[in-house]
Amino acid sequence: MGPIDELKMEHQAVKMTLRVLETLCRRMEQPGRAVDVRHIDQLLEFFSVFVDQCHHGKEEQLLFPALEAVGVRKEGGPIGVMLEEHERGREYVRQMKSRLSEYKAGDAAAGTGFIREARGYVGLLDQHTDKEDNVLFPIAEKELPEAGQAELSAGFERIEVDRIGVGRHEELHRMLDHLESVYLK
Repeated sequence: MGPIDELKMEHQAVKMTLRVLETLCRRMEQPGRAVDVRHIDQLLEFFSVFVDQCHHGKEEQLLFPALEAVGVRKEGGPIGVMLEEHERGREYVRQMKSRLSEYKAGDAAAGTGFIREARGYVGLLDQHTDKEDNVLFPIAEKELPEAGQAELSAGFERIEVDRIGVGRHEELHRMLDHLESVYLK
């Protein structure tokens, strides 16, 4: 599997977690319906570790510079847009963590704030992954030479080991499988 296919597969996992997050938001809105905040904590960990450190790390440290090297514009171009959206996503996750902490401490109104931030994040990542899948990744597949793609694959593996640790990727996927079975089946 090539590096771009790997990123696309990661997007599928991200989209599934967004569906779980939306399901949890709907449950939080139902009066008297209990929500397992441990599951929300797990999603937030996934967003921080897998999405940001690993997936966005692969793009920011390796893919985007490789695309710039073959002439894809950063400023005023698709790479700049993706970077700005990564930052917006990080802010949504920070806000979700803050609102969840307040909610756990007994501030019921913080649940509404959490839902607002969560839905903003879902909307952002849905359109962000679509742009990458349908615009940026086809450019990468067309413009990056085979040797460059092989370097990306090796670099992606290093990022997984260095940023999240050996076996962590698989651990996160087991967690996702569990959340999917609880909320989406």
